[in-house]
Amino acid sequence: MADQTNRGAGVSRVVGSTDEISKGEPLVVDVDDEEIAVFYEDGEYFAVNNVCPHQGGPLGEGKVEDKCVYCPWHGWGFDIESGDHPHSDHSVETYSVTVEGDEIRVER
Repeated sequence: MADQTNRGAGVSRVVGSTDEISKGEPLVVDVDDEEIAVFYEDGEYFAVNNVCPHQGGPLGEGKVEDKCVYCPWHGWGFDIESGDHPHSDHSVETYSVTVEGDEIRVER
């Protein structure tokens, strides 16, 4: 994305606006050639790597229940806050999300 700000160890990038995302309708964006899925759940924004580590399914197309996204290919679930799979050592990378005005920013 064109707009970036250096913050601490990472770079914060504008990935969209609050009117582009709602509960049940995640936003999938490309940040530095990496697909990131941004979710809005219970009044908070969360971001995870969009690629399921099981077989590469698109997590941004999965269903979210109780802050857990389920891969649409094989149903593997990952906590959108921690990135953890509840029953294995697998996980997806998570990213810090901030909202400034109507801009959603993800830090990598």
